Amino acid sequence: MFFSLILENQSGDRIDMTTTANQYMTSQIEGLSPPPGTISTSGYAGMDGSYLNNAFIEKRNVVIHFEMRGIDIEARRHQLYKVVKPSRYIKIYYKTAGVDVYTEGYVETCEISNFEQLTTGQISILCPDIYWYSTTPVIAQYSHIVGAFTFPFPSETNPQPFVLGKFNRDNTMNIVNEGDETGFTLVIEATADARSPTLYNADTDEYMQITGDILAGDVITVTTKTGNKIVTLDRGGVKNNIINRLVSGSTWLTLREGNNRFYLQGTGLENLKVRIIHTNAYLGV
Repeated sequence: MFFSLILENQSGDRIDMTTTANQYMTSQIEGLSPPPGTISTSGYAGMDGSYLNNAFIEKRNVVIHFEMRGIDIEARRHQLYKVVKPSRYIKIYYKTAGVDVYTEGYVETCEISNFEQLTTGQISILCPDIYWYSTTPVIAQYSHIVGAFTFPFPSETNPQPFVLGKFNRDNTMNIVNEGDETGFTLVIEATADARSPTLYNADTDEYMQITGDILAGDVITVTTKTGNKIVTLDRGGVKNNIINRLVSGSTWLTLREGNNRFYLQGTGLENLKVRIIHTNAYLGV
């Protein structure tokens, strides 16, 4: 199977582990499958069976086995050490004919056999975030005015005016999640004053509401991803945490597998531009 494997450090330096046979020949990659789950149960007193205490998925451990052939092996070994450093951040890009994904983690070990006839090595990377993410995001957006600029221009033979934009009276947004259920990023931009925007899940009736006034130029960003749930307000270039403005009863909405439908409510909705930004997440690739 043809695949591409690239490692990138925090500074943006990259090393291609699948360049040619004279560079790094990756022979095996562990950690592409879903990580193991941990299930805790307790037994009933004097009864058959047991009950579930909790269940969760462990961190991902990506282990890369490779060989180094050709000339200048020592120089390439030191080049690898510059990018792959123990305890440091690393980003893994993995691509096949069917997937183009990445995951992020920290290097546990980078070991190379220096005194063998065939130089082999192993890199172990621990990923606290259990998902592989698509490199291309999916975006659903709402705006009161939708761009509709079309050609051709009016002419003597075609005097009809062309449309620059049209009003959007539909406050619904559809977005397809081709991966596992996960959170998303919600971005609300105000072109004029508005108040208390609310995003509803049309299928579950769950909602997320931000109370209070929104002024022209404000940008509110909400992230509903587990482990990174935030609500920030950017006003005049100054960012503040406004998680306290989430109305009681609000839900950290997620995207279920397949098609997801949302709709907006609020005062001054015509003054808002709203985007749902999603990246498909996969437990296994």
